[in-house]
Amino acid sequence: MSGLRKSKVWMHFEMVKDDPKKVKCKLCQQLMSYHSSTTNMAFHLKRIHPQYQTDDGSSSSSSTGAAPKLTQRKLDLRPPLSEKRKREITDKIAEFIALDMRPVNVVDCDGFKELMRTLEPGYTVPKRETVMHSVDAKYASIRAEVYMLINNCEAVSLTTDIWTSLQMEAYLTVTAHFITEAWRLENFVLATKKMEESHTAEHISQTLKEVISDWDIPGTKIVSVVHDNATNMVACTNQLAQDPSWGTVQGVRCAGHTLQLCINSALKKDPVCRTVAAARRLVSHFKKSAKATTALAEKQRELNVAKHKLVQDVATRWNSVYLMLDRLLEQRGAVSAVLTDSTVSKRSDRDLELSTSQWRMAEDIVNVLKPMIKLTELLSQDMNTSLSATVPMLMNIKKRHLVVHEDDSAVTKTLKITLTEEIDRRWELKGRLLESSIYIKAAILDPRFKKLSFFTDDEQRNEAYTVVENLAESLAARPVQEVGDDRELVEERDTAGPSRQEKEKDQVMSMLLSSDEEEQQPGDSEMKAYLKDTTKSSTGPLEWWQKNEERYPKLSKAAKRFHSIPSTSTPSERIFSKAGFIISKTRSALLPANVDKYHWMTVPRPIYTDLLTCGAEEDAIDDSCSLLASDSEEWSGSLHSASSSTQESGRARSNADAELIRLLTMAVDQLGLEWSPPEAPAPNRLDGCFLPSRCLAPASRSAPFLPDLHAELSKSWNILRETLLSCLFDSLPRGRSR
Repeated sequence: MSGLRKSKVWMHFEMVKDDPKKVKCKLCQQLMSYHSSTTNMAFHLKRIHPQYQTDDGSSSSSSTGAAPKLTQRKLDLRPPLSEKRKREITDKIAEFIALDMRPVNVVDCDGFKELMRTLEPGYTVPKRETVMHSVDAKYASIRAEVYMLINNCEAVSLTTDIWTSLQMEAYLTVTAHFITEAWRLENFVLATKKMEESHTAEHISQTLKEVISDWDIPGTKIVSVVHDNATNMVACTNQLAQDPSWGTVQGVRCAGHTLQLCINSALKKDPVCRTVAAARRLVSHFKKSAKATTALAEKQRELNVAKHKLVQDVATRWNSVYLMLDRLLEQRGAVSAVLTDSTVSKRSDRDLELSTSQWRMAEDIVNVLKPMIKLTELLSQDMNTSLSATVPMLMNIKKRHLVVHEDDSAVTKTLKITLTEEIDRRWELKGRLLESSIYIKAAILDPRFKKLSFFTDDEQRNEAYTVVENLAESLAARPVQEVGDDRELVEERDTAGPSRQEKEKDQVMSMLLSSDEEEQQPGDSEMKAYLKDTTKSSTGPLEWWQKNEERYPKLSKAAKRFHSIPSTSTPSERIFSKAGFIISKTRSALLPANVDKYHWMTVPRPIYTDLLTCGAEEDAIDDSCSLLASDSEEWSGSLHSASSSTQESGRARSNADAELIRLLTMAVDQLGLEWSPPEAPAPNRLDGCFLPSRCLAPASRSAPFLPDLHAELSKSWNILRETLLSCLFDSLPRGRSR
């Protein structure tokens, strides 16, 4: 074949001696089929070794019998990528698409391919089908772990709501909330199902049954379903409560939504509604006029006012009226300056300016609503046991903020009276069944509010205690739920819980520090002992019950049920904001099953750390200069350690450093080396990602690797060298060469 014209690819391939139908790549030693064509070899070079691809096409041949000279685009001596590395990159692309809510066809874009070609020349971006397979596999693996967690918990609470996509398709989202054995609150998105039927109570309840059936959750484990105040949602939970298979499930109306209904009722009062309408028209003028918006920015600069844009209220958005009025009051000077400027505003636009009485009324509205807005934010937090605090906080607002004073303006009095009436009516705070309310049960099981100080009737308070005590007795009488063999795996993953030694230590300390009033008498029930207990917790009820679960085993079961209930349905409603990114114009043809997967995987969860992040396992990080390699007690424990232990550890480090300096000096002298100042160890690239959540290192220290030694050796190397060598010289034997 030497006289025949050969393709340039033969510079990197050779025939297999034993098999004439096989060729071997000289670069990666891969065997390939050969049938008198170099197409496969050229494609292999292009896909695996693009740096060795010729400029004029790999299949071209020279016009003479001499072997052509191969030119390279770029010399790259890196070894080819392993299959393991290729799979890792493909998995990370799938995570990027799922977590950042990108369309799958991003892998077909030229810019993305060029990016990957620059980062990893030996990697070929897979097709869309391959990426979707990777997303499906990751979804299945994560779902299996969540399934084990839910299967092993004692009680589950649900939140649900319905939303509409850009394509006018209705979806129902369901989230689950529960407390693990280590008393850690967890929440997950169970499903996002397409609602093709009308949104009646029957169809909604049927969809909820399908969701818990898919996750094998028995209906008796469901404690509550949190929803908004829509009539169909209320009717749905009433139907589920009558279903024997759902046990004692209760429907809980979203506290945030209910509070907004109270606020809206107060804002509809005259003349409050007219002031809000005038403010709405004023903000709309700036939103629709680019000239006015530009002039507003210029006036803000001249008046040295915060460069904030005006906020337009939205009927379906919580607290939007308050935010609109608050921003208007902040920008009052700049807004008035723009409206009075004849070069910017027309004569008709000047009528949009609020009157003096309306500006005062806006101030009154903001002052009255400010604590209500803060309450809404507190109740809407996901990882917070907010149900038990709902009624106590409402009572405090009524008692301390909504009390009418003589010097209050007429608008302020109207707002306070209306809000008080609406709160009492919607939460039934003056009803006869208040003591059996789910909010009161949760408050009793919260050590912060168990005294029910907002109750003025002792008989009503005792009745509430009896209701919770009977509930705890019935829960304790139930047979223990059998769990699968996966419980050990779940317990290993639940790293947030304390170790057995820590729990025993906390129990001993609680026993030693308890007073005579807290000591349980032989005839006292758990409830009486619990009410006498005065131990406190600085971080919330879950930590308290984590330490005292064995002291009150019956009440702890009830506490796990009620503290798992969120006070609002915001976990489901927050999915709506992500819907615009997931079901976008570039992904308008997403199947309902894929919509469910994307919504399910975009919610960040602690359990996904090792599945959706890089470098979560500390054992995999091998960097002695990394901040992650430091002693955790030195960094995070120093905030809580006593001063004596800190001084003791400091003396120990000083002694160790002195001994190490002596040994290093002897080694330097015997090896004939020269002293040189050590370079500060470079921080590991993962420190910025994981350090803030794992350890609280002071910013002034670059690395924990022998910090005292670094400081000591960096003071004066010449003086240190002479001093230490002199000491070493005197300690060496006389007969040895110096």
